[in-house]
Amino acid sequence: MHPYLIRLGGLSIPAYPVLYGLGITLGCSVLLLLAHHEGMSTRKLAHIILVLAFSCIVGGRTFYVLHHLSEFKGDWGKAFKLSYGGQVFYGGLLLGIPSVLVFCKLTKLPWNRVFDLAAVATPAGLALGRWACFCRGCCYGSITSLPWAIEFPKHVDIYGHIVGSPVYLRQLHQGSITQAASHSLPVHPAQIYSSALSLVVFAVMLWFWKAGRTQGQLVLVYLVLYAISRFILEFFRDNQMAFGGLTIAQVLSMIIGPLAASVLLVCRLRERKTRT
Repeated sequence: MHPYLIRLGGLSIPAYPVLYGLGITLGCSVLLLLAHHEGMSTRKLAHIILVLAFSCIVGGRTFYVLHHLSEFKGDWGKAFKLSYGGQVFYGGLLLGIPSVLVFCKLTKLPWNRVFDLAAVATPAGLALGRWACFCRGCCYGSITSLPWAIEFPKHVDIYGHIVGSPVYLRQLHQGSITQAASHSLPVHPAQIYSSALSLVVFAVMLWFWKAGRTQGQLVLVYLVLYAISRFILEFFRDNQMAFGGLTIAQVLSMIIGPLAASVLLVCRLRERKTRT
């Protein structure tokens, strides 16, 4: 875990916003390359990228704050500090989709093709963006004794107050460790798991795009794949249970995944009927 890329005297460059930004940049670059390959207007898509990036940041941050209200009580200013806490992908997704739909309508871009390209590019950006979570220590895993488990350090500010890392504070609050501990208990490297899964999903999405058999429906394929991978990943993350022993992300995955799969199935059946 390296919260700062550079710390020289009074100069400090935090790793999270840099890597998070690089993840967005990578995803946007892939999207523009695919758009150029398909002969779409990269200028208009560049505007959509700005809308999508803003929507994902606002939606992801809002969802995180709502899911961790107890962390912000008494100091709501932290909700606007991206250096505190993190983002939730589903929040960005729920705001990003309608935002792009509206912008496509205004710019007269084919929304289905735009979503196809975004569906292929998104997991590439996530694969890099998850390393931002690893450097900060957020989105951490549950306690484990596996040989590849990792321990996150205790962080103390100049006043001697314990301010991190997130998993350390969580375990300290739970009573799993004491303030004398220099590191957290070993946990799953969930951020690295997520990055690896995103790479696999990206490879699958790129194959579907090249095959060209699901044009206009790739976003549905991605939603199904992401819902499955996120549902599995949650078993290794240390998230609060919401309903029936499942986390909020798992509940959303159980809604979004089957819904996207159902719509995809209907679309495919309609295509077969029109061919026959």
